[in-house]
Amino acid sequence: MMPQTQSNQTSIERVFSMGWMSHLEEDATFDPTASVTRSELAQVLGKSFKLYQRSTAENPAISIQDMGGDRPDYAAIQIALKTGTMTVDSQGRFFPDRPVTRAEGLAIFAQAYGVFQLSEDAVTDLLNDYPDAVDIPDWAKQAMATALQEGFVNTDSNQAIRPLDLMTRADLADALIQYLEKQQNPAFV
Repeated sequence: MMPQTQSNQTSIERVFSMGWMSHLEEDATFDPTASVTRSELAQVLGKSFKLYQRSTAENPAISIQDMGGDRPDYAAIQIALKTGTMTVDSQGRFFPDRPVTRAEGLAIFAQAYGVFQLSEDAVTDLLNDYPDAVDIPDWAKQAMATALQEGFVNTDSNQAIRPLDLMTRADLADALIQYLEKQQNPAFV
């Protein structure tokens, strides 16, 4: 357990120093055990993947029914929506303050990265290596396969991915560091 804590601390320090993540507003600490909200995920992915530089970031604004444009996170959420990294539901709601599950958060992370178009058999074969992959919602399987294949998912000693658990800030920091390593060393596995 100690090596994981050290690894998380290193990941947290690195993403914090890069400006990809910041302290929680309510208590000015990082709190690696805190849940990641949809708003925070939009903000972090916007910074780390430079979503604002994508051509689709210039698309028209998307109507969001459950939040106003006066929120400080509004611009980051609009970029995540315009780039297709995140979506609103059928009634136009974003639920900015709702925590994300690991399946949702990692699927969105993979969407920002670029989801591989794997065959259904390839997805099934890849997910068969994880004992709790059956808990991944169908809509997230393709993206989760990408996240797993690329090493963005931190698993436990039994290879469990815990897709229905809430994503923590430490989980997001770990995924970001794996992404950073891939950018700095394309051969990194």
